[in-house]
Amino acid sequence: MKKVLVVTYSQSGQLNDIVNNVLKEFNNDVEIVTENLKPDPPFPFPWTNVAFWDAMPDAVDLIPAKLKPFSFNPDEDFDLIILGFPIWFLSPAIPITSFLKSAEAARVMKGKPVVTIIGARNMWVNAQEDIKRMILNNGGKLVGNMALRDKANNIASVVTIIYWMMTAKKDRLWGIFPKPGISDKDIAAAERFGKPIYEALESGNYNDLQNKLLELGAIDLVPNVVFMELRAKKFFYKWSKFIRKKGEHGDPNRISRLKMFKWYLLIAIFAASPIAILLFYLFLPLTWWSFRKKLAYFKGVELKNK
Repeated sequence: MKKVLVVTYSQSGQLNDIVNNVLKEFNNDVEIVTENLKPDPPFPFPWTNVAFWDAMPDAVDLIPAKLKPFSFNPDEDFDLIILGFPIWFLSPAIPITSFLKSAEAARVMKGKPVVTIIGARNMWVNAQEDIKRMILNNGGKLVGNMALRDKANNIASVVTIIYWMMTAKKDRLWGIFPKPGISDKDIAAAERFGKPIYEALESGNYNDLQNKLLELGAIDLVPNVVFMELRAKKFFYKWSKFIRKKGEHGDPNRISRLKMFKWYLLIAIFAASPIAILLFYLFLPLTWWSFRKKLAYFKGVELKNK
């Protein structure tokens, strides 16, 4: 019997719904061990205003937090490891980083194939690069990735994700905005990704798995969103360094700088991003060849500059 370790972190439950739908294609001849990561203390949901912004520096700088003891045996021999996680501030959610930087992850992941399942607003490529490096550092091999996203336009999805995170309500704000998060239709349709993963697991051959997932629409990149994300992450690093000079996570001395970052980010999204998108499409004919290569790379599972 094949054994699969499924490690997830999901505050709202959306990510776990996606992962569970993918696993529906697995037959009863597969033993599935599930580890739902539990930070200690837990991150609040709904978020408080301070806690939400205070998570940014640690998420961006990949600083692990304390997790409750794992229920799985890190010395058990698994045939496949599946990681399911959301994105926080263009970075992996802190709990998944905490897991990947643990001694248990290094033990269980060494020499094993890994599939990642992402649930995101719309920006996830920087976070996946971080995940690739941490998997490689643990001796694992990324063999497949799928990224489901909120398909509302960038501005609308910012409004709805903040509304959802701060209220835990997944309804239409004022009856005008779209529902927050990934659509129920896309979550249900994630079941289609399970078959190629199961077939690769049964055969032990993962060489063509990512291509098969891509044929099923596992990754849908919006060029202007990728363009903005690649530039935004540089500013996140600078803000993280600036905030952490006033203290580490939870230090009240850095609240004023967190507020500064909050307003910087909101102004950048609502005022600067429309201009950036316009400039992107104006100059796209001059840069399309090289940018297309970047898009192709982000759809793959290889890591540059190993």
